Amino acid sequence: MAQDPLSLAKLIASRICHDLISPVGAIANGMELVALTGADSTPEFELISDSVAGANARIKFYRIALGMSSADQKLGRSEIGAILRAFYNGTRLTCAWEVQDDCRRTEVQAAFLALLCVASALPTGGQLTVEHDSGTWNIFAQANLVRADEALWASLTSGITPEALEPADVQFAMLPECASTLERRVRFEIADNSLLISF
Repeated sequence: MAQDPLSLAKLIASRICHDLISPVGAIANGMELVALTGADSTPEFELISDSVAGANARIKFYRIALGMSSADQKLGRSEIGAILRAFYNGTRLTCAWEVQDDCRRTEVQAAFLALLCVASALPTGGQLTVEHDSGTWNIFAQANLVRADEALWASLTSGITPEALEPADVQFAMLPECASTLERRVRFEIADNSLLISF
């Protein structure tokens, strides 16, 4: 039986992230060992160190958001919090993960995809908050400026992916599909200074 397009895309993303995480992790370990030698911290060293940390954080985030996931797998609050802090470090976005319990990886994947959708509409940054209450996930954003592409956002509820979808917007095609596997429907609200995605 042929793989459906979404599963194939997830497999590709998982493979890429898997192959990248080891060498990037090795570089990060090497940087830590150099620091332990007592060598002077130069601007060049700090730049490389920050870049490696940023790459590592992005790979971990995208591995969850875009890769394969299983309802049998769970992610702890501390692990999720660490990934989000690293991912948004140095950006104009901050993210508060207000979910106290461990979560199924499939649900975290949908939440991460929703975060990517919301972030795409915040050109000047903002505050993101993720909550899970009575079985409903809410991803909320507060910002000075909200600029949402109508066609992309409409696809979250219609399930019809816009033609010529850009790579940066792949989360809009994936979120409805992931929500469907969770037997949920995506809803959203857009205001002048806020955004909300629920599923």
